[in-house]
This record gives sequence, structure tokens and C-alpha cells, in this order.
Amino acid sequence: MEIKEFINILGIKAGMHLMVHSSIKQIQKIIPDFWAINFIDELKKNLTNEGSLIMPTFTYNFKKSLGKSIAFNKENSESKVGMLTDIFRTRSGVIRTSSPTHSFALWGNIRDSVYSDNSPVSPLGGGSVPDWMTSTENSYILLLGTDFRALSYGHYLESIVKVPWSNVSPWDHLQVLPIGVSNDGLQKLQEIPGCGKPFVNFEKYLLSLNLIHRNRINSFSYYLLSVDTLYKSGLLFFKNYQDKLLCPRNTCQPCDERRRKLAL
Repeated sequence: MEIKEFINILGIKAGMHLMVHSSIKQIQKIIPDFWAINFIDELKKNLTNEGSLIMPTFTYNFKKSLGKSIAFNKENSESKVGMLTDIFRTRSGVIRTSSPTHSFALWGNIRDSVYSDNSPVSPLGGGSVPDWMTSTENSYILLLGTDFRALSYGHYLESIVKVPWSNVSPWDHLQVLPIGVSNDGLQKLQEIPGCGKPFVNFEKYLLSLNLIHRNRINSFSYYLLSVDTLYKSGLLFFKNYQDKLLCPRNTCQPCDERRRKLAL
């Protein structure tokens, strides 16, 4: 399959504001000679300058209570959430936000509203790129070969709903403090996103109500998700099914840390 055909099948249209989470390993099942630069360029062509292309470029540069803390460098720090995202951040016309822990690479229309100095104290909450998408029509999230464990928007919903653990750090066992470290200095954080594995329960909920559809190309699966649907349905799910938003007890250290601190 050619990349241009692949993007047309995905349903990418002009004017969309599109955040992409992807697994290149899964994409290569249907496009063995997948070339990331060509894929990025074809996405831009479909979206046009009226749309936006957005990818997470998270680096998790937290201050440590023990050991050396590595500072975030906006130009040089490599993304830790996939090769495609790291290639995208270096392309012409792309800017990167300044969050030491949860930066985003941005191209297109979004650059008129979200600037390179964007670095909210809730990295995926109010004032963040997911927040901008929520308030902007025609915003979508594309999951390519991944499920909702990769859905960073789930952390935005945790923040907006204010689940009990939204401001409780789950990373003490990694000596992580609620402080981002960058070349510009230290930034105290109100919230630290935790484990995303329970978001598959949100996925199952949406599927059960036929609010989303898992699309397939042979063995490859993908979602094209309306942010409006995720937000409206997510407010209900994250308020009413909080027991499904932490991993089962004794299976996940970050989730157990939050339980312990809140005596859940």
C-alpha cells in the first residue's frame, strides 16, 4: 500500500486539527517500506495550512530527589514517545512547546494560537495543547496501531474532571518530584500524569455505546476520534466510573502509590 492511499483511507481531510499517536511497527505490517518523512509530508498536504498536525514529544525531564536531573532542551531533547514524533519535531515549519515533561510539536493553524513558550503547570490540563483542541472545532485524534493506553487526552480528562488523584504524584518510586527541569530553569507542576493503561476501560465504554469504531486494514487497526465526542463522553465516564481509572490493585506500582496516598 502507498502512503498517499493509506492516508486517504484513514479519512484525513483539509482543515482538521489532528493529533497523532502511532506505532511504526504496526504500520509496517501494511506498509513494509514506511518512510516517516513521506508520511508527515502527505499528512500536511491533506490537512492544508487551514488544519493542524500535532504530535506529543514527551521527554519527562523531572527533577529527581536522588541522582542527577537532566534538563530539557527544546531544540535537542529527543522525544521518548516514538520515532515518528521525534522526526516530526525537526521538520521545517514545526514548533515545539516548552513543557520540560510533556512538550508537543505543532504545525499549521494551531501555531497562530499556541506558541513555543506554552508550558502549563498542569502539563496536559488547562492551557495545554489538549485543552486547545477541546475548544477548537474539527479537532481529531488519530491512533495508528495503538489503543487507548496511548491516549494522552485521557490525562486531560482526569485533570478537567479533577479525579481524586489528579494532583497526586504516582512516581515516588522513581524519585520523581513535581518539578520540571529545563535549560530555562525549574517549573513547579500542579499535576503529574500517571498510568494510562486504565484508559482501555474508557475505550471499551465508548465501543459498547457505538460512539467510536475500531477500523481495520487487514490486521492493522486504527481509530480516528472526534475530540468533541471524547470530551462529552469522557466527562461522564471520568466522573461516574472512577473505579475503572486505576489499574487493579497490586498490578501497577504508580496506581498503587496513588491508592496508598489517598487511602483508597
